[in-house]
Amino acid sequence: MLSTRADCLVTKAVLVALVISGNAVAAERLRVEVRETGGWSRPAYPCTLTLDRPSLPKPLRFRLLDESARPIIVQVDAEDRGKTTRWRLAFPLSLEPRQRRVLILEVGVDVTPSPKRRRGHVLETADGALKVINAPYLTWTIPSRVGPCLQSLEFGGHEHLEGPTAKLVLKTRSGQILSVGGPKAPAWKAVRRGPLAVTLLGRQTVLVGKSTPIVNRVELDFPVSRSWVRMDWQLDDPDDRIAEIRLDVDLNLDASTPAAPSLVDFGAGTWVYSRLRSGQIAVLETQRPVAGPPGSAAAWRVSRGTAKALRAFVVSRPVRPVRAEGWVHLMDRKRCLALAVDGFGRERLESIQATAAGGVRVRRVFASQEGGAATSKSLRCWLHFVGFPPQQSAATSPRHMQTPPAVRVLR
Repeated sequence: MLSTRADCLVTKAVLVALVISGNAVAAERLRVEVRETGGWSRPAYPCTLTLDRPSLPKPLRFRLLDESARPIIVQVDAEDRGKTTRWRLAFPLSLEPRQRRVLILEVGVDVTPSPKRRRGHVLETADGALKVINAPYLTWTIPSRVGPCLQSLEFGGHEHLEGPTAKLVLKTRSGQILSVGGPKAPAWKAVRRGPLAVTLLGRQTVLVGKSTPIVNRVELDFPVSRSWVRMDWQLDDPDDRIAEIRLDVDLNLDASTPAAPSLVDFGAGTWVYSRLRSGQIAVLETQRPVAGPPGSAAAWRVSRGTAKALRAFVVSRPVRPVRAEGWVHLMDRKRCLALAVDGFGRERLESIQATAAGGVRVRRVFASQEGGAATSKSLRCWLHFVGFPPQQSAATSPRHMQTPPAVRVLR
């Protein structure tokens, strides 16, 4: 009798499981931690949570609740990956310095979804290019094919770029120069397209002789309420053929004059600022010794002059230097670019160069790996375009971008 009853219970459980697997998934209730990492006050800061879930005939819904069970605005984007779906959730959250907040995320096909933002970014295609528009505030223009990442930014009544720009360049260990892009490059793919965030993903394979193809993956992320783009560049280099990668950006600055020279700030181990007369450049550079304590900061220096005659301007202390923050302001009297590099100084040699004419170059040089141990190389930068002076228009430091909130699901 007990055995028959048990068999019936098992059968019912299996049927329920089949119904759930074929039509829906039992609703999840997840605890999501958002932790402020940089020591900044962040009102309505853009946050992102990524979840991978099995693909279903009926799409999942998401409801995000704060500590008082009030719903938070969420943008949900789905990327089909065959048997799984990658869900990207964008939401704004206010944080105090070093604050830790724990939210509740309800996930399921029958969940009442969080409210959506009505206005913000709109992604359009026009004249063979992509446009990210947040009317009436700004308009980004991106070339339709992977390569130079930016064409134009109209913001604050000014054009900030001389596009096509934000070029991605590779240098092999034999000295060959290669560029990401070209007439046969694939088009960008929109993986997020909504009022809170637009994210474009591009992939291109580069061949170096007869070696294994080098796959480049580039992601451009445009959060709403910010005039910045985050650029993530990752490349697989299984044969360790790439010695150096760089990002070149051309700004639309007014010509440097004696009365109004171009101005530059660097986030080194201290704040370094200078002016650049016509023809001058300034460079923040770090160099890591071949042998040194793991995790130690690389020595840094700021040089200034011309391309053929650079002289040391400020240098770090020779023993136990303070780690360089790795950011730059370059500006005229109307526009300013605040560019920040993630993990600046972690590779053998890194530099940020600024020219009086408005050129910015980020360079990352990789140490040679025995037996081709290095298979993945990367560069992450934030490019924030603001008015002059940045202390008024940006209202914070580039370190604000380099230390975003950490978002994770608690186990």
